[in-house]
Amino acid sequence: MTPTQTRIPAETHGISLNDLSDNARFVLERLHEGGFEAYAVGGCVRDLLRGRSPKDFDVVTDARPEQVKRLFKRARIIGRRFKIVHVVFRDELIEVTTFRGGDAAEVKRADGGMITRDNVFGTIDEDVWRRDFACNALYLDFASGELVDYVEGLTDIQSGRLRVIGEPESRYREDPVRMLRAARFAAKLGFHLTQDSERAVAHCRETLADISPARLFDETVKLLQGGAGRQTVLELKRLGLLEYLFDDLSTWIEPNDPASDWDLIEAVLEATDDRVAKDLPVNPAFLFAGLFWRMLGRHRIHWLHQRVPADDALVLAADEVLAVAARRLMIPRRLAEIIRTIWSLQPDLERAAPSPGGKAPKELTDEQRALTEAPWFRAAVDFLCLRSRTHEVDQSVCEFWRKHAPERGREEEQPVEALKPSDFGKKRRRRRRRRSGGNRQKTGA
Repeated sequence: MTPTQTRIPAETHGISLNDLSDNARFVLERLHEGGFEAYAVGGCVRDLLRGRSPKDFDVVTDARPEQVKRLFKRARIIGRRFKIVHVVFRDELIEVTTFRGGDAAEVKRADGGMITRDNVFGTIDEDVWRRDFACNALYLDFASGELVDYVEGLTDIQSGRLRVIGEPESRYREDPVRMLRAARFAAKLGFHLTQDSERAVAHCRETLADISPARLFDETVKLLQGGAGRQTVLELKRLGLLEYLFDDLSTWIEPNDPASDWDLIEAVLEATDDRVAKDLPVNPAFLFAGLFWRMLGRHRIHWLHQRVPADDALVLAADEVLAVAARRLMIPRRLAEIIRTIWSLQPDLERAAPSPGGKAPKELTDEQRALTEAPWFRAAVDFLCLRSRTHEVDQSVCEFWRKHAPERGREEEQPVEALKPSDFGKKRRRRRRRRSGGNRQKTGA
């Protein structure tokens, strides 16, 4: 396929190179000075065109990974399916990729067409056809400041259209995760999928079963912690993709059915979206504890009917629910233990709180004080209060524990930092808007 390249001057598209972070400009400049082509690409360009501040910046070049690595002091090559370079700064990580080539023999595919290894390098004319959606396939040329558009991506952004590049069914089969990305972008950007891009999902969604549980977990965290988790879940449900992530749980997510789990799940997702909007840490354990809480309750009732003691019933139910989740998602062991802790503290917090309408004690009892010192106490209280929104728990119970919960629990120190989205996907560290030019090498690569 011979692409038609359209170059849009800066005075027309409206993006300035100064809109990029200092670190992104530094990486682009170093590549350019090294004699290589250098472009900002993807979501950062899309967001700038929409008047939004990008959270991270990606760079693409004709330099090979080893050549990129030699240009920067702090750079590492990662990836097996396709090698990329992470250039590490104190406050930001810039991802640098090499132009990908066409569908060459070196591209390894599974029987169903899914690409399993892809270290075929090429030119910008070839690279564009390997990108997923037209709105993400715009290149900002560092040398000229021009916007390079092969696929009418700018038009798609202006019209709010989400369109797969190439033949949608073939592209989804190459990488089934693209269907999840379609749902995420549609929800986050407020774009609508084109008819052919949406129609192909119905023919390809079963290929998500071929994706490893570890990768599906990473992608699920991105879906739920991207700032539009509530709308993303609704879009996944609409497209018939939710069951490939949550199996049995998907049948209990019915927004129009008051008997479903949606009221609590919606509250958890909205709370997460709110924290993302405020740039606060988000603990995926809190998310998953909320998603599966009602399922836990159903399993627990089964064991209680078998005359199993309440505490043991909760443990057995947790084992079963996490096993159900593991059919699709490989939840890390440490995360699973935090989920269990949040769950196990719920009946303890309810039992130890003063009765609704009763007089609160002047001092905490020994049992109450012990609970405030428990690991993940603050996260458990936050979840308890979400449950009070759906009338599972009396609001006075929430208020009592909130009064005694520290502003920052122990879980919001090192442990929660280790569980931010950066550990489960591409989400990168926050950047500062400006540094003086003379200091950039000291803090960068």
